[in-house]
Amino acid sequence: MRAEIGPAPSDRPGSPFEGMFDGAWLVAADGRTVYINQAMARLLGSTQELMRDRRITDFLDDAAKTDLGGLLDRLRAPAAERLRLHRDDGTDLISLITGSPITSPDGVHLGTMLSVVDPAATNGLDAQVVQNQRLEAIGQFAAGIAHDFNNLLTSIMGFTELARRGLPPAHPVRADLDQAFASAERAAAITRKLLAFTRRQVLIPIDVDPAQVIADLVPILEPLMGDHRILLDFQPGHGWIRIDPTQLEQIVVNLAVNARDAMPGGGTVTIRVGNLPRPDFVRISVSDTGTGMDDVTRARIFEPFFTTKSAGRGTGLGLSTVFAIVTQCGGHIDVESVVGSGATFHVDLPFANAAFVRRRRRASGGPVARSGVVLLVERDDAVRNFAQRSLEGAGYTVLAVSAAAEALEASGRWGEAIDVLVTDLIMPGMHGPELASLLRAGRPGIGLVFTSGHAAGLEGGLGHGASGDFLPKPFSADALVKAASRAAGTGRQGAIGPPKTPLTVAGRSDHR
Repeated sequence: MRAEIGPAPSDRPGSPFEGMFDGAWLVAADGRTVYINQAMARLLGSTQELMRDRRITDFLDDAAKTDLGGLLDRLRAPAAERLRLHRDDGTDLISLITGSPITSPDGVHLGTMLSVVDPAATNGLDAQVVQNQRLEAIGQFAAGIAHDFNNLLTSIMGFTELARRGLPPAHPVRADLDQAFASAERAAAITRKLLAFTRRQVLIPIDVDPAQVIADLVPILEPLMGDHRILLDFQPGHGWIRIDPTQLEQIVVNLAVNARDAMPGGGTVTIRVGNLPRPDFVRISVSDTGTGMDDVTRARIFEPFFTTKSAGRGTGLGLSTVFAIVTQCGGHIDVESVVGSGATFHVDLPFANAAFVRRRRRASGGPVARSGVVLLVERDDAVRNFAQRSLEGAGYTVLAVSAAAEALEASGRWGEAIDVLVTDLIMPGMHGPELASLLRAGRPGIGLVFTSGHAAGLEGGLGHGASGDFLPKPFSADALVKAASRAAGTGRQGAIGPPKTPLTVAGRSDHR
């Protein structure tokens, strides 16, 4: 008895192939159509009824017809081939096709199930893949530049800070050094934005004055606003908030751009900062004089991909991103709007730790003297030199090395005398967290401080059971000494707890 393929899937109720977007084409060994789903019939310009018992060779060019067996063999999954098919309306269809052979229990070839991708979807997918690859390449390139630039900025700002510290306030060179340091700080802010674009930034929530962050953002906002006017209204005595400054900048930029787009004929964007009547919250409000929103639109504005803009002018992700950041920070966001009378977005964020803010405002200009042994691992010579001088100036004994192998050798010589490990996160051969894990195995109480210009490759967190303070580059001498002091104090207690500052890599919080 001749082996044949059984009843066509369409003859069975609830065929799974009918729910497919791609074409499904079951072809017998002799090329006869056994089954075709609606998507495949549509791709060929036919119907399921008209396609029954037609042969695949009816849709192939002469070269493919003469070697049908070889063609079906080449189409076996996971391989795929772009194939030209002649449609019933006389046009051609070029599609990506894969095939799965069907055999009987005794190994006889019965036919092939072909999967045919809609060329429109294929073209869109190909374009998306190419675009994703291009963006990833740009991201990697930008992250690499930012990493090197942050090392340069660390040494530039560091040595400028050391030179400033050695001069009396009235010295004529002091003003020049102050200007150089301020310019380097602006360059550091640009680098943080570059890393935010690549999604390789390390997010560090700190206590900040929201009005100061917004005021510093205005030179960046003004070109985005075009002819629209920006007004700032900062109430005196408002509180500080705990947030990564780049996240606060993203909130304000997204709300300001949304306000701009609501005023196609021009208008004014007002940004206010003040305390809420209820305790422990700061309110940041962004208002426009635009078209306003009705109740239906206002109810959906924070939904991902919801937008009132025409195709190509917006993704609908701006306000949903703001909502996510505000919620992550323990805050609230709301909107007031009337059609024809503009809109006001209210962002309420909790106060920062009040005691910490008071300490910051009372902080002196120089580092407090410390004692202990710090193992410093930094491959950049200038950064290592600056960090060593800063730590030694604060009273620490510093073992400065450029690689993990040298750090392990120094640890073998000094043993438990080492109080703190200060290491770069990303190093050739062995990353900082892995080095920290090895050192902690011999000295569980060692304090840890990690530094980095970016955190590519560590999106899942530190790993290796590592925890400690994180110090983003570029950092100041004071910040380095304070981080080492905290780590040394924790280490002397004999246990390393979670980092004093929660570490977030590329948007993922890690409190380990």
